[in-house]
Amino acid sequence: MKNYKKTFLGSIIVFFVGTSCCWLSTLAIWIGGVAFLGTIGSLIKNVQFYIISLAIILLIVSITHYINRRNKSS
Repeated sequence: MKNYKKTFLGSIIVFFVGTSCCWLSTLAIWIGGVAFLGTIGSLIKNVQFYIISLAIILLIVSITHYINRRNKSS
């Protein structure tokens, strides 16, 4: 008589090993991406005020350029 528990466990192991080329690399990329974003976040928190100020200034400059070009083309 055949022991079906061994073949079932063997098929599960083969399934995980056979598909590891797809999900293992994706898992490594996700974990590395989260670690990278955490590192960047801890570095940026010290200069967050300056980055927001620069973004607001660039927004104002771009709006004024847009309005000036729109008025010139009209």
